[in-house]
Amino acid sequence: MGAEAVPHVVEAGITTRGQPTTTQFMKDEYPTGKADLMAAFMVRSQELAVHRGTWAMINLPSWMALKSFEELRRDLLGDQRIVSMLHLGRGIFGSDFGSVAFVVDSAPANSAIGVYRRLFEQHVDVRSVSAVEALFRDSAYNRYEVSQTDFAVIPGSPIVYWLSEKMRAVFSVGDRLGEVASLAVGLQTGDNNRFLRLWWEVPSRRTAFTCRSREEAVASGARWFPSNKGGEFLEGYGNHEYVVTWEHDGAEIVDFKPRSVIRNPKTYFSPSVSWSDISSGEAAFRRYPAGFVHDSTGHSGFGAETILGKTVLLLNSRYVMEVMKVLAPTMHFHIGYVGLVPVAPGVRELPARAAEELVETSREDWDLSETSWNFERNPLVALA
Repeated sequence: MGAEAVPHVVEAGITTRGQPTTTQFMKDEYPTGKADLMAAFMVRSQELAVHRGTWAMINLPSWMALKSFEELRRDLLGDQRIVSMLHLGRGIFGSDFGSVAFVVDSAPANSAIGVYRRLFEQHVDVRSVSAVEALFRDSAYNRYEVSQTDFAVIPGSPIVYWLSEKMRAVFSVGDRLGEVASLAVGLQTGDNNRFLRLWWEVPSRRTAFTCRSREEAVASGARWFPSNKGGEFLEGYGNHEYVVTWEHDGAEIVDFKPRSVIRNPKTYFSPSVSWSDISSGEAAFRRYPAGFVHDSTGHSGFGAETILGKTVLLLNSRYVMEVMKVLAPTMHFHIGYVGLVPVAPGVRELPARAAEELVETSREDWDLSETSWNFERNPLVALA
């Protein structure tokens, strides 16, 4: 048959020969497992197991916490019972992404208790098979007995079996951070090489550092304004390095659409609490004064000055660091995850002075660097 006789169908999810693509097949047949083929195998195992039967699997652990598998977890926890789980970490299959082995009963869980073993301390550690076996033989090592109904009180129902009862309870009280502060994603220029500069690369006479509103920025006649684009791990204050083109209320970036995306412009130049979107470890939260245009990697929270100060104090606490291990296990601190941080009513009673001291100490440290636009004199010179 000639090529011209082969039907050429170009539709979403259909191949040139009229057959559904894997992506469309997953969406149609395994909607709760469409995020990954391994999840589809989990759904299929549930379907094949008879009522009160048992199925088991060795799989990647990503389904246990990531938001893309939330529907899968809800179905599993509602209709099935995790009898036992070995969270193996990395090393069983070489330098892998980690693995988890689990046994599931095909019956509603009710309040039945599952047994969980966590055979590692740090997920990044790659161990030999013999090292993992030695931990397994120690029957008391990282053993947890948990009712899976406890997972439902945590946003997204992650399988966080290692949490203490007190830590699980914090998700049931108080407000969420997204209800206490207004969280917003900012500007995406579409071409940072064109629109961003380090602050010392542009004329100071064309730069305005302290505008408190878009109207004030227009009136200043300046071209360059401070840009909050996240940065390295710094708590309290810092990462004031870049400036962005925002002359004439960002006219040049507005004309760059659709490559540029101007999100939440009403928050530009307002004081904020901010953090970097991605970190190699824990998140660090900082206070930003008025004058900054925040971008898509410098996620930010806005509100009254007194609340922002206490919020940065709370967010840099050990408590929130532990909460973020549950909400953002991949160290991708998306605004949706941070917005779920539980905030007890007592946060308003935190000492304002403590928050001020944290920010002030961090600011003084930042300004000692010659790359700070508030740098005055090297302290070693001052002592001479």
